[in-house]
Amino acid sequence: MDEIKKLAELDEKQLDKAIYIFIDGFYNVMSSISKDKEALHMLFKKSFDFDMTYAYLQNGEAVGFLGLGDHQKRPIKLNVEIFMEIMGGFAGKVSYKAMSAAMEKPNVSSSEEIYIDYIAVAPELRGKGIGTKFLEYIRGTLGYKIIELEVFSKNPRAIKLYEREGFKVKKVKTDFMMILQGQGRRILMRLEAD
Repeated sequence: MDEIKKLAELDEKQLDKAIYIFIDGFYNVMSSISKDKEALHMLFKKSFDFDMTYAYLQNGEAVGFLGLGDHQKRPIKLNVEIFMEIMGGFAGKVSYKAMSAAMEKPNVSSSEEIYIDYIAVAPELRGKGIGTKFLEYIRGTLGYKIIELEVFSKNPRAIKLYEREGFKVKKVKTDFMMILQGQGRRILMRLEAD
């Protein structure tokens, strides 16, 4: 049976698996914090808002991860002490400041809008409809009128999914750090419900 649940509703095994799916899905970006997936797991497990993050479960096993931000907050609140523990004092503080500035400020401005911060799917199930199910859940269950997200230009599979679901390009942003990491440009996309 397939279902979508908040991380707050998961058992420990499901929760850990969901966070590892997030780490694997965004490792190319998150590896700038640490290349140690266990350290990243500790960091994010203590940072996610479990009521704004979701897992896609197949037969009780987490196979997808979704993080949503609204007009008041994002699905993550980073902890400077954990950054310092993982990266050391000075480097941890510097990384924390940069990442918290980028990851904690709301991206939408009204209660009718939702921002998809993260969608990640287990590698063996990519292209099998889980991303589409997440989008259907946001539209049908949560009922937001406007959905926004950013996708990297070097991720054509995700871009095609969003376009197929009715998202339109709102803006293309140049972020030289992401370009240097091989991600390409950041494409802001928007879907307005009928």
